[in-house]
Amino acid sequence: MSSPEQGTAHGAHAVGAPAPAASLQPSARRRAFAAGLVAALAITVISLVFIVSFIGALHAPGPRSVPTAVVGSPAQTSAVSSALDRALPGGYDVTRYPSAAAVRSAILDRSIDVGLVPAPHGELLLVATAASPSLANTSIKIFGRLAHATGVPLRVQNVRPLPSNDPDGLSKIYFVIALLSPSLIFGNALVTRISRRLHPLLHLVVIAIFSVIISAVGTAFADPVIGAITGVPWALFGIGALLAFASAVTSAAASRWAGGIGNVVMVLLFIPVGIAASGLTLGPNMITQWYADVGKGLLPGAAMTAVNNAAYFNGNAIAMPLWVLAAWALAGTLAMVMVVILHPPLPRQRSQPDDQAESAARR
Repeated sequence: MSSPEQGTAHGAHAVGAPAPAASLQPSARRRAFAAGLVAALAITVISLVFIVSFIGALHAPGPRSVPTAVVGSPAQTSAVSSALDRALPGGYDVTRYPSAAAVRSAILDRSIDVGLVPAPHGELLLVATAASPSLANTSIKIFGRLAHATGVPLRVQNVRPLPSNDPDGLSKIYFVIALLSPSLIFGNALVTRISRRLHPLLHLVVIAIFSVIISAVGTAFADPVIGAITGVPWALFGIGALLAFASAVTSAAASRWAGGIGNVVMVLLFIPVGIAASGLTLGPNMITQWYADVGKGLLPGAAMTAVNNAAYFNGNAIAMPLWVLAAWALAGTLAMVMVVILHPPLPRQRSQPDDQAESAARR
């Protein structure tokens, strides 16, 4: 028989001992199970955004309203336009140009992508793989079939080829993604974890310094170290710094005003939507037109266009992409300034004393 003291000690031990995992309250198990299901559904939705955006934009590439020049009489231009519409309805938007020199200049100025010029003993097709290798190759096939059907020889001239070390034009994509993704992460972490009690205007200063550093490193590796995008280091640095600042400041502002939900929205907008809508190596005229128009207004599409035109087209048609980057940077900056004016509470965050009190209570 056990003594009363032993029974009391045993009872005290039973009362004070932590409950085994198997004896968790049913309500706690239900909450944990529901939380797991909610997380699974949330991640599935995020995955769906990636699938719909990338596959929806890139699954059926083909020319769509490609700006195209034809040198010749109005009747010849109309005949070429009609033949292209029959071969690929809505694929090419044909405009009459006065000369081969004007066509070449328009391609380099980024006004058009393709040009057809009458030439001795046949026709001359002008393309630029630096604008889009996929568009250039597809246009060569389509115009080649039309020329073959009419018995007219066709020659092709690539007025702006890509460098031999980047034949698919991937370098600009990697450069943009390498700056975009870390900048989004940094902007969120700065205001939610790293320096969440720092004054919002000082947040802007830190983001500006970060943007200069990450762009300088990215440019150094892209140009002199690796030699992937060469010849325009200062342009590359400027575009990279503007992209990094715009990405980080919009992420910081969204996180500051809307917490985790705001950060997720910005990440989804710029990565699966923005990158896919840029057209990547296909170019905006090889994907669904309305989606390409959306991409031109987002950071990845604007930055890729700016880098491409700076590197391969002497900076032509670079103003609009830079204005898009600047507009996002300004919007994020104004949102951070409004924090100073309106003083919204930190979303889903407690003050340090509350954190300490909660930790003490748990102990």
